[in-house]
Amino acid sequence: MGHRRIGSDLDRRQLIGSLCALGSAACLGCSRLARAVESERATPHRFAAMSDMSFEEVFRVAYVNSFIPTMKVLAERVGLETIQAAACDSAADETRRMAEALPSRGLADFARPLKQPDRFLEHVLAFAIVEDRETAFEVRVTECLWATTFRRADAADLGYVWVCHPDFAMAQAFNPDLRLTRDSTLMQGGAYCNHRWEIDR
Repeated sequence: MGHRRIGSDLDRRQLIGSLCALGSAACLGCSRLARAVESERATPHRFAAMSDMSFEEVFRVAYVNSFIPTMKVLAERVGLETIQAAACDSAADETRRMAEALPSRGLADFARPLKQPDRFLEHVLAFAIVEDRETAFEVRVTECLWATTFRRADAADLGYVWVCHPDFAMAQAFNPDLRLTRDSTLMQGGAYCNHRWEIDR
């Protein structure tokens, strides 16, 4: 419905690449680690060797061990609002760059990664498509490894501004006519995330 070194830049790019603005991401060392695992056979270098880590372990390494503690200190110094603004700007810039390579920027183009999720997305989110029309697309996310990871680390507020809120900026960056509405997130303690994108044409 997800890149700064292993914990931030990489995850943001994966979120954008896989969800194309869902967030619920797309920050992102996890994606590169997953790709390195998949490409081990083609790349003999030791850095590309299989890590034998679960996606949950990858997120723990990417976020819990360094990123979250560092960002908590940064939030105390500059405020969550500043971090949220920076995350939104970064996500929007990356989304625009990605969208430039697409032949069109309609709702169907935006939703394609959710209709055909890659291996990474299949292992970090559980979601169902609840509406799929020409002018509206909605998914309901019932499990999210970002939410689980940040909430367990007592960092849901940071997780929301870093992972979830940029979804709005990503939708606008993909197509200024694309609107995201959402009134529930797992990160904020909801039973699900209800992402609904609408476009007039």
